[in-house]
Amino acid sequence: MTVTAKIGAVGFGLWALLHIVGAGAILAAVMSGGPEAGYVIYGVGEGALPAATGAILGYFAFLLLAIALVVGGIAARMNWNNSEAGLAINTGIVLVIEIGLILFLLIPGHLPFMQALPGFVFFAIGVIAGGMACRKDPENA
Repeated sequence: MTVTAKIGAVGFGLWALLHIVGAGAILAAVMSGGPEAGYVIYGVGEGALPAATGAILGYFAFLLLAIALVVGGIAARMNWNNSEAGLAINTGIVLVIEIGLILFLLIPGHLPFMQALPGFVFFAIGVIAGGMACRKDPENA
């Protein structure tokens, strides 16, 4: 268990916390104010929206929350202890989520890059520090 492994775990943990807060905000808005309130977070809450759009956004937020909880749990249990398996699992999960973010929100221009940057930074910290820890201390990884 190296300090570098712990830094990697904190990176993944911060990514998870960021997404737990974001998903929670979307879920709270959708559940309290309907679909329009959920979409206001993305700056597109003008006019009435069909109820299904709020349900879909709520489902998206629920899935993001669930994934973030899994990533946070793996960070706490596996990455903190310099687990190569934990590093591989979290890297794979977060990479898939970030690719989706890039393809569906950043490239079309629905989300400014600066709003996505903290998640990318936390992911990079998790991968780089976790990878360095596994290379530095492979017997304990």
